[in-house]
Amino acid sequence: MGFDFRFRLADSTNDISLLIDFLSLQDLGYPKYQDWVQRAEQELYGGQKTGILAFSNNRLVGDLVFQPHKELPRTRELKNIRVHPKLRGRYFANFMLRQAEIEGRDDYDLILCDARTDQHAMINLLRISGYVPIATVQLYDGNAEDVVMAKSFEETSEAGILHRARSLF
Repeated sequence: MGFDFRFRLADSTNDISLLIDFLSLQDLGYPKYQDWVQRAEQELYGGQKTGILAFSNNRLVGDLVFQPHKELPRTRELKNIRVHPKLRGRYFANFMLRQAEIEGRDDYDLILCDARTDQHAMINLLRISGYVPIATVQLYDGNAEDVVMAKSFEETSEAGILHRARSLF
């Protein structure tokens, strides 16, 4: 069987609509997730968030949503990354992560993200991609811990940037 994989930025109303439908189906038990999806829709349309879409045979099968951090200057924040379970292991997440790192590269020095501590595959992907844990906290509810990870792109002041990021937690 052949394959047809494509990736692109969500840059049209149709793309954003597809992304929102996909996100709505990807609830992993985060509290108020559907509320976040509704806010994300407005922020995607308004340009505050950016989405990367992954397609297989013209069907949306993965996403990565990112935005400028709302408190830290020159910091990008990864908000959501999902790949359909049947397509995991094909490096879709790795590819989208790399694109999020390269898009608008001159605008930031640090990327922050988080994952539930029991999401071992995601944490391993982030570690392999150069992200380091900076804090373990309960970000979304009192029943689950999340690991906050960071990747610095500014070699001359990496320690200072990571220190600034850690100070938020």
